[in-house]
Parts: sequence; C-alpha cells; structure tokens
Amino acid sequence: MHRVKGYVLAAMLTADLFFRAKIVSLILSRDPQDALKLLSSYYKIVEPKLKVGMPKRYSKNPACYVHKNRTIHVSRRSILYSPSIILHEFYHHLRSVKNAQGGIEKYADSFAKNYLEAYKETRKNQP
Repeated sequence: MHRVKGYVLAAMLTADLFFRAKIVSLILSRDPQDALKLLSSYYKIVEPKLKVGMPKRYSKNPACYVHKNRTIHVSRRSILYSPSIILHEFYHHLRSVKNAQGGIEKYADSFAKNYLEAYKETRKNQP
C-alpha cells in the first residue's frame, strides 16, 4: 500500500513538473497570454491583463504589476517573452488576488526560478 501512495505522489510531481515546463514553453513561444490563462486556471484566480507600456512611476523597471487594475505592465514587447519576468510579475498578481501579505521580491524570484528549473529539467531529458 505504501508503494502505491509513493507512485501516486511521483505521478503528481511529474505532472506538476510538466505543467511548469509547459508554462515556460508557452512564454518562450511568444504566447504569454495563454500561459497566464493556464496559470490563473491552475491557481483558481482571475487572469491578469498584459500591457506594453509602463506607469510613470515605474518607468525605469522592465515590468511591474499594478493591483488596482490587475495588470502586468512591461516596458517593451520583447519582455512579454521573458519567462522569468512574466512569472515574477504573475507571482505578485497571485499574492494580490489571494489577499496574502505583500509579495516579497525574493519569493517572486523563487517562484519564477521554480518554473524555469522545471523547463530545464524536461529539456535535459529529451533526446
């Protein structure tokens, strides 16, 4: 019985690994909107909007999340295809929508890194 539970857990971890890799792949394939749609569905939250162009007070940053209108702003179009930045900002959206206390930057970075590592792991195992 113990082995069955371990197998189920391993299967869940594998499914999670492939989900995270799929998200990164979508962003790299120039489809960040679908990636955000899947992430929002996975975490059962409203989907954030994406906008090219930064609010004035954030103009020096490559991207930011604005809670008031639930929008991820990017400074230029090429950043839409940067998984680390899109996932970092999605983490802020996730924390905001779930009414969690502030999304500390190191946790947002860790969230993005987790997805990127899953992508690298699945790529490593391909022929």
